Amino acid sequence: MKTVVKENHGIVGKYKIITYKAGTKEILRQTPWQKNLIMLGTNTGKSLILQRLAGNNTYSLNITHLDIGTGSTAPAVSDTALTAAVARASTTVATIVGATLSLQFFLTDAELANGSYNEIGTFVDGSAGLGTGKIFNHALFGTTYVKATGEDTTIQVDFSLT
Repeated sequence: MKTVVKENHGIVGKYKIITYKAGTKEILRQTPWQKNLIMLGTNTGKSLILQRLAGNNTYSLNITHLDIGTGSTAPAVSDTALTAAVARASTTVATIVGATLSLQFFLTDAELANGSYNEIGTFVDGSAGLGTGKIFNHALFGTTYVKATGEDTTIQVDFSLT
């Protein structure tokens, strides 16, 4: 009898949002970890990895920015941008532990307007302008994130190889 071993490999991701009292490290609240609804699910994200493996180094594959937006349309594999991006943050912390990359993006009270937010996306080789670079992943929040006056926001996105 032949034994067949089925291996399941890929990249999975999750995110959480931590809200601080502006200008301090006092945590006001944080969301539980949420799985990305579309993880590496954009055609662009998949293509970027394959291009690098094939020796096409047009894009660095460095995730440099995260956009947060108000759109509530379900992400699709054909996405090239968020539905309604509002603010952008550059990567402030990047750490690798085992097979997990953790990226943190920080938005001050002044950088992120008070309001309700429903989506995030990370971008490879972006610049300060919203939507610049190549989208890597796009996630719709399970629960709307509401930002109020006097709050700084950190969004942590983890990518794990399985």
